[in-house]
Amino acid sequence: MVEGEPLAVALLAAGRPIVSRSFRFHRPRGLMCDTGQCGWCECEVDGRPSVRSCQIPVRDGLVVRSEHAWPSTDRDLFGLLDVGSRLVAPTFYHHRFLRPRRLRQRYLDVIRGFGGRGRLPVGRPSAARSRVARDLEVDVLVVGAGRSGLAAAEEAASGGARVALLEAVPGRARPRHPEIRFLDGASAVGWYDGVVTAIDDSTLWSIQARSVIAATGTYERIPTVRGADRPGVIGARRVADLVERHRVLPGERALLVGDPADLEAADAGVRGAGAEVVGRVPTPSLRRVLGRRHVTGAVVVGEDGASTQLDVDLVVVGDRTPNLDLILAAGAATERREGVLVPVLDATGRSSLPALSVVGSAAGHDVRAAPTVTAGRALVCFCEDVHANEIRAQVTAGYGDPELVKRRTGALTGPCQGKYCLQAFCAVLADASGADAVRGAPTTGRPPLRPVRLGDLVATEEGVEA
Repeated sequence: MVEGEPLAVALLAAGRPIVSRSFRFHRPRGLMCDTGQCGWCECEVDGRPSVRSCQIPVRDGLVVRSEHAWPSTDRDLFGLLDVGSRLVAPTFYHHRFLRPRRLRQRYLDVIRGFGGRGRLPVGRPSAARSRVARDLEVDVLVVGAGRSGLAAAEEAASGGARVALLEAVPGRARPRHPEIRFLDGASAVGWYDGVVTAIDDSTLWSIQARSVIAATGTYERIPTVRGADRPGVIGARRVADLVERHRVLPGERALLVGDPADLEAADAGVRGAGAEVVGRVPTPSLRRVLGRRHVTGAVVVGEDGASTQLDVDLVVVGDRTPNLDLILAAGAATERREGVLVPVLDATGRSSLPALSVVGSAAGHDVRAAPTVTAGRALVCFCEDVHANEIRAQVTAGYGDPELVKRRTGALTGPCQGKYCLQAFCAVLADASGADAVRGAPTTGRPPLRPVRLGDLVATEEGVEA
């Protein structure tokens, strides 16, 4: 292992692609995204549960343990639950294990043991650092320092506005204009009546702005087919990063799926590293990913309708979808365009809320056709292991409202908070209801928008003016 490289990358390089297990059926999961928001690589690090290992640099003395798996993540006997997954409805225990009443808590404790999200240390002092609470008032707040976010911040500052710029990834970018208040490493975690809250290593920010510009970028869009959650299904940007920056080749035989724009760098990278690109197909042509513990093949359909099984150990996904976290939290309107949920914007990029505008890829201007739902047993919600047919069953039973389906299935309620399943969730609802069931905001966006530990919200001082 190379000191300083992400833990999940080091494990992959060491031949350990399975990093975690899913909540409900203990399905194997590995490194997938380039944002650190999917939750597929969670493990216990130095006694802290549910840490996203792709965000933790390797160092001497680091102690890492698997979670919700026995005896190990690599060989988890609880993975046998997946064999009988058809018999276990979502939240089934809400309607069973109610008698006798005195044993109800015991039932729930056992069920949590089968699922689980790690265990909090007992009797050990917390390592969380307290933060200073600061208030900041500006004319323009830009969330995201990618190309579009930087351009928006520079333009506003050049016009004389007081500008604050948030960027969650430390060192990713730096504005040129000297008057921009740059909060490097600060993540927006909530929207409260126009006040955006953010957190960094030392500060809890409450930012009041007359205008908020969301330049939040995109997330990977995983195809809604069976097996798409297996280790070896990886986003194109993550694959390019693995090969170019870390010199780690995640597979020897690759299938490229989806949007060509994002696949080019990954294609060049895996070829340059000596891997074979078996093929490149549009997303609707992918019908299934094969393999129990990791990717061993894929089934694709050609233009003539004939199915072909390909021998691959890496599926590279090029599709992406707008990051709607802040938009939904603010309550701004959305719509489905070409099968993808995007914000409703006017010609200037302003949302249905006058104080909120959206720029760059988060606006969804270059959105393409959504991946097709091809099988009832395809996973829609990866965090909670909710299948497409389980969502359709709720619609058939009369629960067509997105909020009701969310509550009855658990979809959108896992660690990623819908970041990686919202689009597929809406697509299945629309398909099952025979109409566009998603208008306005599909479900209520709730803070925090990023994983935050309770100890991180402890403030040593209140209301300090920045």
